[in-house]
Amino acid sequence: MPGYVKTIEEVERIENFLAPSRFTCEEIGVYFKTSWEFAKEVLPPCFEPIGDEAAGTADAYANVTSYESAYCGTFDGAIVSILCRYGDIDGYWMLSEIISPELPVAIGRELWGEVKKNGNGRIWRDGTRTRATGERRGITFMEMNVDVDGPEQGPFTLDSNGFDIKMFPSSNARGLQYPPLLNIWDIKYEWTSYREGTGTLEWGHSIWDPTYTIPILSIDKAIDGKYVGYWPLGQQVQLDDPDNIYRKYLWGRAYDDPTWFPISKRFQGLDELNPVPETN
Repeated sequence: MPGYVKTIEEVERIENFLAPSRFTCEEIGVYFKTSWEFAKEVLPPCFEPIGDEAAGTADAYANVTSYESAYCGTFDGAIVSILCRYGDIDGYWMLSEIISPELPVAIGRELWGEVKKNGNGRIWRDGTRTRATGERRGITFMEMNVDVDGPEQGPFTLDSNGFDIKMFPSSNARGLQYPPLLNIWDIKYEWTSYREGTGTLEWGHSIWDPTYTIPILSIDKAIDGKYVGYWPLGQQVQLDDPDNIYRKYLWGRAYDDPTWFPISKRFQGLDELNPVPETN
């Protein structure tokens, strides 16, 4: 019923509805190699990159996806992830997760601990060739051009894992509100269509979504597919953070730097501000 307070029965229906985390998806993706050094720099200490340390390469993935969900309707997204390992569990860690519209952004951040920001993922098709972009704040921060002409490999089912660390700034703006919680998602992909091909991946230049800092050493393959995805929570692990360092991985990914915004005249000069980076 409409109103500012839900009944307990309504809340329980909402909780039951949200818990399974189910989607139908259409995805364009590019697997690529970044540097091992970069992956170690951006991954929290609980993770280890997946790749070839001796060769100095780490595995990564960029995708633009259209979603129809059983929790917030239709939405689109553009995501860049580093593939990584926690203990003996292989999964992915998202650096940029740009989503629209508003509700999936709020649910992802507050319920699951994701780093969603409001922006757009777009896909344009012409036969086997597809252009896909990620855009935010009027800037195209990612562009893929792929030619996926390989044979159909679907249908098949793939089990995987994903990682999010649920953490929020403290109400007094100092440190985290509570210890970081690692969410491990037990993902099942039911691919109805899956093809592979070749492609390119390019970064735009945005200080707000700094994909341009990610080295692209080589492109492995491009994919074009459709699947039904299930993301139930498998485990939640409280992480040790005695030196309060996990906040670095929160502020660098989940929020725009507030010190880069215009400041009222009366407050200028009172605080030390972070330098605005050059992108060219």
